[in-house]
Amino acid sequence: MAVAVSLAAVAAPAGCAIGAPEAGTEPADGCAALEGQTITLVAPASPGGGFDTLARVIAEPLGGELGAQVIVENRPGAGGLLAVNRLVNAPADGTQLALMSGTGAAASVLGGAEGADFALRDLSYIGRVAQEDTLLVTSPQGGTWSDALASDDFRFGSTGPGGTDYATATLLIEAFQLRGRIVTGFPGQSEAMLALLQGNIDGLIGTADDRRSPIESGEVVPILSITPERADVAPDAPAIGELDLRPEQRSLLDALLTLNELGRPLVGPAGIEPGTLECLRTAFAAVAQDPAVVARAADQRRRIGYASGQELDAVIGRIEALPPEFVGILREALGRS
Repeated sequence: MAVAVSLAAVAAPAGCAIGAPEAGTEPADGCAALEGQTITLVAPASPGGGFDTLARVIAEPLGGELGAQVIVENRPGAGGLLAVNRLVNAPADGTQLALMSGTGAAASVLGGAEGADFALRDLSYIGRVAQEDTLLVTSPQGGTWSDALASDDFRFGSTGPGGTDYATATLLIEAFQLRGRIVTGFPGQSEAMLALLQGNIDGLIGTADDRRSPIESGEVVPILSITPERADVAPDAPAIGELDLRPEQRSLLDALLTLNELGRPLVGPAGIEPGTLECLRTAFAAVAQDPAVVARAADQRRRIGYASGQELDAVIGRIEALPPEFVGILREALGRS
């Protein structure tokens, strides 16, 4: 699918780091409603990937904080949108939670993508599990970012419109007027990676943690970091923050970084009783900042990038304030103008 629409000035720059969490709060009385309960934590992807790994790292300690049992359920589909669509219609009692691809979900909602049958305010934000600093990688024979810019047909791989890979590829095509398209239909990242290695696509976008192992093994080569500064796993790949960009390009990519602030949040349905929501937020804050949990994630080559639910509420406000011009770009690119 080719994407080619006019640029417009969009949001003011947004930093990637969110401020330090509030400390010293105690779980509210709403914790009593969760004690002894079974809580389902949905990973919106197949077993073995980043979402699945992070869900399983936090599930047991979160259950311990809540006095509940947290079980992980894999529910892949539509780039993660399937899981969110089901979640927003679940009972808002704190027993139904999910990890979410923040960038992909936010872009899909703003762009009116097919399958995004919810609003960002249809969710309760408990806290951010991980950041989504993303990289564009290619095969060892795939060339450089300059080669991608000069390509007559650069093919991005994607699991679907709900994923960060789709949203980011859409905006890169738009910002740089790439002669490119997005190839969808891959059930998961492993299938998309296989397509890259077989030469059926030219580039694949994913988080730095997801791409760390294949980069270090030499299977793939990072050619662009969609971050203000170069990623530690890709020191030779330029970052968008250092590129010499026109003002309209900079505005568009700054808006993308605003979406990226959501990262991979832990969410529930809207309408969770305030005391129960505060209990979930406090328990998750303890888990995400526990050195043992952080170390366990690191053993799985994953990094916890915590932000509080209150901070994510503020990010949602900034996303909702992105100007109509930017929303129009997403709507046209996602085919729902």
